[in-house]
Amino acid sequence: MKDMSDAFEKRRIGFEEAFFKDRDQKLMEKMRSELSAMEDKKQLAHVTGIVEERVLAGLVQAGVRAETMTAVALAPMIEVAWCDGNVSPEERDAVLNAAAKEGIHPDSAAYGLLKSWLDQRPDPHIIAAWKDYVRDVSRQMPADAVAALKKQMLDRVTKVASAAGGFLGLATISKHEKAKIDELAQAFVG
Repeated sequence: MKDMSDAFEKRRIGFEEAFFKDRDQKLMEKMRSELSAMEDKKQLAHVTGIVEERVLAGLVQAGVRAETMTAVALAPMIEVAWCDGNVSPEERDAVLNAAAKEGIHPDSAAYGLLKSWLDQRPDPHIIAAWKDYVRDVSRQMPADAVAALKKQMLDRVTKVASAAGGFLGLATISKHEKAKIDELAQAFVG
């Protein structure tokens, strides 16, 4: 009987160890996930300038990542810079300065991509993909996050559009640039 009770005791201990191991493993996975989300929020805050925790959490929950947001920030500026058919030196400087303010360093791949887009107009499918992406993501994000991203994009593209200056150096935006800015703003749902 002792052998049976020892065997039963071993199974009980084994069961408890398996249970706690499984529970601990799930807790460890949850902790890793939380740490990853914290890192994702930190990176998004850096790229977007958004600091509100709820907005950042909504972005992470929607699957938005910092690398993607970098491209989201760049595509509209490039589109506005090219909408008059060429990129002026002032527009180029405005785009590169905006990129620097976003933490995009001259030795980064994002900066290289940006420069190549300034030298040669990117494929129109890029801006179409950007619009689709923004439309989809903005449906999943909290309204305040959508508004913050839209405002940030509008501020950036307006600086680019105004950079070439107008008559006597007064910053003016051409009809083409204004129409392009309005078109880009329409991509944001909400």
